Amino acid sequence: MKKSLILPCLLVIATSATIYAQQKGKKKAPLSLKWEVKQLHKDNNEGAAVGDINGDGKLDVTAGEYWYPAPDFPQKPVRKILPFGADYMQNNAEHLYDMDGDGDLDIIGGQFTLSIVNWFENPGEGNYDRAEGWKVHQLIDTGTTHNEAVFFHDIDGDGTPEWLENSWNKDNPMQIIRLVRGDDGKVTTTKHVVSESGNGHGMGFGDINGDGKEDIIFYGGWYECPADGPYSGTWEWHKDFVLPHASCPILVVDLNSDGRNDIIWADGHNYGLYWHEQLEPQSDGTVVWRQHLIDKKFSQAHCLAWADIDNDEKPELITGKRYYAHSGKDPGSEDSITVQYYDWNPDGQTWKKNMISNAPAGEGPGIGLQIRVQDLDGNGWNDIVVPGKSGTHILWNQGWTKPS
Repeated sequence: MKKSLILPCLLVIATSATIYAQQKGKKKAPLSLKWEVKQLHKDNNEGAAVGDINGDGKLDVTAGEYWYPAPDFPQKPVRKILPFGADYMQNNAEHLYDMDGDGDLDIIGGQFTLSIVNWFENPGEGNYDRAEGWKVHQLIDTGTTHNEAVFFHDIDGDGTPEWLENSWNKDNPMQIIRLVRGDDGKVTTTKHVVSESGNGHGMGFGDINGDGKEDIIFYGGWYECPADGPYSGTWEWHKDFVLPHASCPILVVDLNSDGRNDIIWADGHNYGLYWHEQLEPQSDGTVVWRQHLIDKKFSQAHCLAWADIDNDEKPELITGKRYYAHSGKDPGSEDSITVQYYDWNPDGQTWKKNMISNAPAGEGPGIGLQIRVQDLDGNGWNDIVVPGKSGTHILWNQGWTKPS
């Protein structure tokens, strides 16, 4: 296996939260996105999803023990979630999918320290106010615990997402759980082992080596998809780098349009948001990476999103502080909690930091393990849903406004 090189680089960073719009014949006027915050509930849930639960054509929110129907988002029961540790709930991710073939969206939930994956059956019209919530079904016993986060990602490109668990235990296997819909419309699973041992904090997906197939990126490097497809055998592990407490997800993006995918990641339990530039490989095939700092002024950026929120037809990097990611034991735990986005300038290869929310510790929106970006109110601007230990919040995007 060829050894990788990582070259340091000190480049970039954060500036103010305003942009300038050119007005013909006038001085440039500063504009900024206006945001309004709505708290849906305050508990320690850290997963959320967005989708049309009741079939009315509007996007609803699910978050932990409840779901919230648009447009007013009242609270309705779904399930009970077990607590554990000092301040955790057993919900490290949730995803929406029609599990029983009846045409509506059900909820699949991941658990931190339990190996059971359950799904919760959408009760349908007329049954949403039942105090007992939704009927629970077991999907699979994965055999693994120490689950940092769970991803619902179509890694084989067949249009059906796969279930992939990221583990903070480096000895846990890396495996793909495939969803298979039977003739009765119901989903069952099959398991494929990527590697019997070799997991670690943080996960992402994308084509690293340019062969057109999706690879898996994680704390300890990346797994190369086999030439004959993801289920044709074990995957080759390239130990190109170590990303301490890497974010969930790690983003795979060709930032500088050189034809080679780069990665964006954060230290989820310390200060530090970075990107790794993939350089031209050496003549012997050695992969070369150069690390760049994006921002080191806030801590616990445990989750990232890549989506267009300012309507410039280009995605922005969205993240923030995960409040009490390790129950207050991480550096910066008592700092203000923030949600922010970064504009990427490919010409100068710089980032501009734009604050969305900044609040005292525990008193406003932060991030948990998922960031959902959707236009919930249909005003043409993508909104943000963030669960976390400071509560589940909707950040309503009101578009550009001139500061007062």
